[in-house]
Amino acid sequence: MNTNIFTNYKDVVSVKDLQAMLGIGRNLAYKLITENKIKHLKINNRILIPKQYVINFLFGEANNESKFTS
Repeated sequence: MNTNIFTNYKDVVSVKDLQAMLGIGRNLAYKLITENKIKHLKINNRILIPKQYVINFLFGEANNESKFTS
């Protein structure tokens, strides 16, 4: 697996970072999170996403054609 992806992001990212990483909008980012398609941590009211979970989402579900459909 290519670990040189997203090197300019911290190890734990926010929803805004997730949007930028995947090139998606706010609604789709929250949909992926609430449907547990992207693993995340919820601490109080903050949603934190380890960068590795984003990478796992991209490479682990590469065969899912409807990954980004709303």
